[in-house]
Amino acid sequence: MADTTTQLRQILSSSQARGQWGERMVEDILSFIGLTEGINYEKQSQEGTDRPDFKFNLPDGKHINMDVKFPLSHYESYLASENEAEKENEKKAFLKDVRNHVKEISGRSYIDPNAGTVDYVLMFIPNESIYSFLNQEDHELIDFSLGKKIMLCSPVTLYAILSLIRQAVSNFYMEQKAGEVQKLVITFREQWVKFAEKLDALGKTLGTVTTHYEALTGPRRKALEKPMDKITDLQMGQGEDIKTIEDEG
Repeated sequence: MADTTTQLRQILSSSQARGQWGERMVEDILSFIGLTEGINYEKQSQEGTDRPDFKFNLPDGKHINMDVKFPLSHYESYLASENEAEKENEKKAFLKDVRNHVKEISGRSYIDPNAGTVDYVLMFIPNESIYSFLNQEDHELIDFSLGKKIMLCSPVTLYAILSLIRQAVSNFYMEQKAGEVQKLVITFREQWVKFAEKLDALGKTLGTVTTHYEALTGPRRKALEKPMDKITDLQMGQGEDIKTIEDEG
């Protein structure tokens, strides 16, 4: 616990480090889950805008916005203070900052059904200890936040939420592909029936051709060969007269 507190103090002592801390933690979680920027989510790179820090893409053009800017200055003072009265004041100031931040987020355009958002926003708290501290010191904070359509997320809860989102998106596209496969099977079946009909028709045609071929190469051919043989014999002076040939024909 002492090591964790020391690490927190080192991070919180710099305003720049505080600003980057939450963002880096989110990126680590996204990387671990396997989400890809530009496909599964979009990251806000411009400072001072009213756009969310992260936007997670969902099926049907929907998305969930998340804010990672978290007020930590009074929490740092709370950790550093050795005076009980001052410590209590810093704690109250920190809890007030958190509630004000919830109100601020709810007042932004992070929830806009016309723009494809879902009806709640994720607010990232970059440390499990801070998340536990808030729940312990402000028992109504979660209900207060949900009333503003803000879902508080620690690193662990964010991991769980994003994992569920990833699975839901994967299932959605699998169902879509299953529908496409079913359509392909139906199309193949229809084409197969047509192919089989054409093949049967070709078989019948070939059968008729074979019958005619056999007729031509069988009795008809023999009927033609017999007078030709007689003609050959006559030309050689060995056969009977033409009358005999005609009689036999």
